Amino acid sequence: MIIHKNHTYISKLCLLMFITGVLPADVSVWGDSDKSDSRPFYFKATADMPAGTVAHSAVVLANGDVLVTGGYGKLFGKLPVATNLARIYDHKQNAWRITKNPMNVGRFSHASIRLDSGKVLIVGGRGQNGSWLNSVEIFDPEAEMFILLGNMRYARKNPCLNLLPDGRVLVTGCNQLTEIIEPAPQEPQNYRIREAKGKSIYNHTDHATVTLGDGSVLLIGGRANLMERFDPETETFSLSAAKLPAFYDDQAAMLLYTGNVFLAGAQNILNGTCVDRTWIYDYKTDRLMDGPRLKPTARGKTPIGVSDIRSLDLFSFDEEHKGRFFLLCGGEDDPGTKNGADIDLDSAWIYDAMGNRIIDVGPMIHAHDDFDIAALGVEDTKVKVLIIAGHGPEDSFQAACEIFYADMNYLLGIDHENSHSP
Repeated sequence: MIIHKNHTYISKLCLLMFITGVLPADVSVWGDSDKSDSRPFYFKATADMPAGTVAHSAVVLANGDVLVTGGYGKLFGKLPVATNLARIYDHKQNAWRITKNPMNVGRFSHASIRLDSGKVLIVGGRGQNGSWLNSVEIFDPEAEMFILLGNMRYARKNPCLNLLPDGRVLVTGCNQLTEIIEPAPQEPQNYRIREAKGKSIYNHTDHATVTLGDGSVLLIGGRANLMERFDPETETFSLSAAKLPAFYDDQAAMLLYTGNVFLAGAQNILNGTCVDRTWIYDYKTDRLMDGPRLKPTARGKTPIGVSDIRSLDLFSFDEEHKGRFFLLCGGEDDPGTKNGADIDLDSAWIYDAMGNRIIDVGPMIHAHDDFDIAALGVEDTKVKVLIIAGHGPEDSFQAACEIFYADMNYLLGIDHENSHSP
């Protein structure tokens, strides 16, 4: 999704009004009536975000709540704004609240990641006038305060962040020169932002990354057909022999229990069209193999392909079953250059890695594009995933959120069948 760069300037006063002036008088709280639902997969509405935004970033905090930072919204429904708003979704009360302090910089199309210390890094993105940002800040969940750490050497929109085994964070995107953020959990003022020793072979933009089992990081596509690997010990990059079928961006990438990487959806940058394809990258043989096809959906329309999918490991909390089942949802289908408007999707699937198959669990209650998702843990044998706002039908700005429920016992039954099939 392209968000236009020509925005009306909004003063700090207006930003404050955005934070405090558009909240509903009461935020509905949804009860836990799901315990009697016998369906293996379903979606249920939950409390709306305080205001509709797109291109925000979500991170699960150590206590299970979800921090959502920034985003692109409209003040009073009219004036565009890159908000410095931060919200927390209380996973026990199923309700939203605004953090005690806002971010130092309004931003959207940024990235965030939780550190081992429990604090959250917020990196790059785009600002009020659409320009790319190089600022980095950190969120302290105990004080609910954002501390500005400093600036990267290079501004980056939609950067990728990967936590390395020793606590360093690799920052890639929009430049061949990549950067390292080295956290010191007890001394946040001493965080250091520096260039990595080596530069990437290609300038990846709107790419995907996966931290592999050996701690190295795979960079995938990003307006390219190349993949390359970052070595955290030498801080250098090596090119993969495997290549994507075309110059793709906006893919989803997941680490499977086998150590291989599953890729889903993409947009071809040469003609603008999206694809319904998936792939499996075998890291041992350095080969890319075709995976099962996707069938995207949108109410009243017939989408063909999909990009900007959000994905999540449904068993990330369980070492025995981690990397076996993934939720894939939302995104858009772009019909191609000059072929009409994007179609925002309500599709949802589970990828069964052991069976190498797609299970259709959609549609969602709402279409979601330029959104985010976050794990809410397990309740009464059901894995819960929060699906957060974003673009809705006709690229509307929506505050609507929903929760996906997946029955653990049902999934483990599939896993058992897979392991005993001939």
